[in-house]
Amino acid sequence: MECTKACREFCDWVETLPYHRKYALPKDRMAQLPHCFTETFLGEMLPGASRQFRGPCGAHVHEFQDRFVLHRDLANADEDPVGHLLRDAPEYLASLAAVLAAGLALARSGSRRSGTRGGAALASGLLGVLALVGGKFLKSLEEDPDEKDSPHFKS
Repeated sequence: MECTKACREFCDWVETLPYHRKYALPKDRMAQLPHCFTETFLGEMLPGASRQFRGPCGAHVHEFQDRFVLHRDLANADEDPVGHLLRDAPEYLASLAAVLAAGLALARSGSRRSGTRGGAALASGLLGVLALVGGKFLKSLEEDPDEKDSPHFKS
């Protein structure tokens, strides 16, 4: 399927956006996304969003009742999930590493006592949750939490 002029203009505009910055596209200015955007289940759903899409140039879009919220990722999760984890969502890898490291360390320290396995699993799980929450917090410090209106794109 070939891009229409409006689709090409939109994708060219997306390509100019900085990475990881959220932009709101009100549905009264753009009722639907171009056909080159496909629905995906990969990605973290924003509260209140009904669906999410991925498109060209690393575009990741969340659909709300009245708007689309778009940001660009460095790697498309549908095409390169490992690259996306490394470059756009490292907090998930950090939490997994924390769980594995804590689990191994706690299992080694308590390997002689049979009653400590459950405690080691619980402690490593809690450490993983703490690492994920901490990673999300640190990531939020560098991201712009506000949705910027996108007046320079006219549909």
